Amino acid sequence: MLTMNNVSKVFKTDNIETHALRDFNLNVNEGDFVSVTGPSGSGKTTFLNIAGLLESFSSGEFMLDDINIIKLNDRQRSQIRNEKIGFIFQSFNLIPDLNLFDNVDVPLRYRGFNAKERRQRIEHHLEMVGLASRMKHLPNQLSGGQQQRVAIARALATDPRFLLADEPTGNLDTHMAQSVMSLLEDINKQGTTIVMVTHDNELANRAARKIQIKDGRVSELDVVLTNAKAIA
Repeated sequence: MLTMNNVSKVFKTDNIETHALRDFNLNVNEGDFVSVTGPSGSGKTTFLNIAGLLESFSSGEFMLDDINIIKLNDRQRSQIRNEKIGFIFQSFNLIPDLNLFDNVDVPLRYRGFNAKERRQRIEHHLEMVGLASRMKHLPNQLSGGQQQRVAIARALATDPRFLLADEPTGNLDTHMAQSVMSLLEDINKQGTTIVMVTHDNELANRAARKIQIKDGRVSELDVVLTNAKAIA
C-alpha cells in the first residue's frame, strides 16, 4: 500500500542544507498498524507529511496504492490525499463554532457526496466512536478524548484507504489515551491501515508493527524484531 525506497528530503537555505530524511525505506502493507517512534528531530514529522502528500521529497521513490507519487502534479496529489488518506492530529483541528455533525460533514462536502449519503456517513461514524447522541454539541462541550473521537470519525467518514495519526494521544491524559488507542485498534481490526507517530512507547508497543526513526532513517533492527514478534 505504501512503499518508500531511498526517499530523501533536504531543506535548503542560502548557506545550510538540512537532511530531514536520508535514504528512507519503508513498506506498509494493507491492514498494517504501524507505530513510528524516534527522538525529536529524527524525521518523524517529515515522513508523515510526505506520506500524507502534504510535502514533496527531494529524491527516491514513493508508491502509494500502486501510484507513483513523483509523477503527479499538485491537483492530482490533492485528489489522492482527499480520497485515500485520513488524518488525525494531536490538536484535534475541529472547527469550534460547528457542532459535531457539521465538523464531520466538512470533508464529505468537499468530496461532493449528496446530502442523504453525507448524513448516513456522519451518523454511522459518530455512532462508531460512541458520540451519536452528542452530534449537535459543540467541540468545547466535550472532553479532550471525546474531541479526538470526533476527529477520528471525521477522518473515517470518507472511507480512506489508510489513516495517518500524528501524536493522536499527545494532548490526552492516560485514561483517555488508552481509550483512543483501543478505538484505533478496533478500527484497524476492521481493515483500515494505520500509521501512527507517537512518543509514548507503551502505546507504540500496542501496534502490530513498531519502527524507530533515527537521523532520518528507519532503524532496521526495530523492524526485524517487531516483525519477528508478529510472526511468532
